[in-house]
Amino acid sequence: MSKSIGKLLGGGGASTSMYASEREYLNYLNNKDTSLVDNTLNNLNQSAYNLSQTLSSRPDYVYSVDASDAARQRAENATYNSYVSRLTPQFEQQQRQLETRLQNQGLSVGSEAYQNAMNSMYQQQNDALNQAAYNSVLQGQQAFSNSLSDSIRAGNFSNAARQYPVNEILQLISNSMSGDDVALAKYQAQLGADSRIAQNKAANSAGQYALGNQFLSGAAMAMFSDARVKENIVPVGRLDNGLTVYLFNYIGEEIPQIGLIAQEVAEYRPEAVMQDEYGLLHVNYALAAA
Repeated sequence: MSKSIGKLLGGGGASTSMYASEREYLNYLNNKDTSLVDNTLNNLNQSAYNLSQTLSSRPDYVYSVDASDAARQRAENATYNSYVSRLTPQFEQQQRQLETRLQNQGLSVGSEAYQNAMNSMYQQQNDALNQAAYNSVLQGQQAFSNSLSDSIRAGNFSNAARQYPVNEILQLISNSMSGDDVALAKYQAQLGADSRIAQNKAANSAGQYALGNQFLSGAAMAMFSDARVKENIVPVGRLDNGLTVYLFNYIGEEIPQIGLIAQEVAEYRPEAVMQDEYGLLHVNYALAAA
C-alpha cells in the first residue's frame, strides 16, 4: 500500500475505522430480539386504550374523604350513658346517707339547714354529670378523628391498588429494550463511531499536511531532499557547480518533482544540508546552488 509523505514520516495515527467494541455492540443490537417486549408494550397500549373507553363507568380515584358523624354521636352517647349508669347509684346512696345524717343531727325536713345541705349535694352531683358530658364530647371527637383516619387509609389503599398491576408490569419491563430502544441505541452508536472516525480523518489529514510541509518550506527554504523518500529517480540536468538535478516523485505520490539529492549535496556543500529530528536530510537550495 502506498503512503503519503506525512504517513511515511509518522503523521497521523488516530484510528479511522470502527472499534471492535463498537462493532460488537452494533452486532449485539442488530441481533437483539425485542419481540417479547414489543408484544408486551403493544398489549399495554391496547389495555390502556380499552381502559380509556371505560373511564366513564369505572370508579374514580378517591380525592376526598369525610369522617362519620354517626360514629361521633354513638361514642358520645355510649360514654355519657356509661357515666350515668355508674353515677346514679352513687347519687342515690349519697342522698340516703345525707338524709340519715341530717336527721341524726336533729334537722327536720324543710328546715333551712336541711335544705342547704341537700342543695350542696345536688350541686356536686350536677358537676359530676357535667364532667361526664364533657368527657363524652371528647370521646365523640376522638371517634370522629379515628373515622376520618380510617377513611383516609381506605382511600389511599384504593388509589394504590389501582396502580399495582401497572407498576408491576412497568417494573418487569424496565430493564428490557423495545424495538424503538434498540433502533435509537444503534443510531447513537453508529453516530458516535462515524463522528469519531470523521474527526480522526480530519486530524490525520491535518497532521500529515503539517508534517510534510514542515520539510518542504521554512525560513531557509530547506527542501525535503533525502533520497530515501524518493523513487523513480532520473537525472535530467546539472547545475553550474556540477550538482546533478533529478526528476523523481515522492514515495506514494504520483506528482513529478525536480530537485537535488541531499546525500550528493552533503559531499559537495555539507553546509547546505541539515538533518531533522527524524534523521532525514534537507537541502537549502540557496546555499547548494551558490
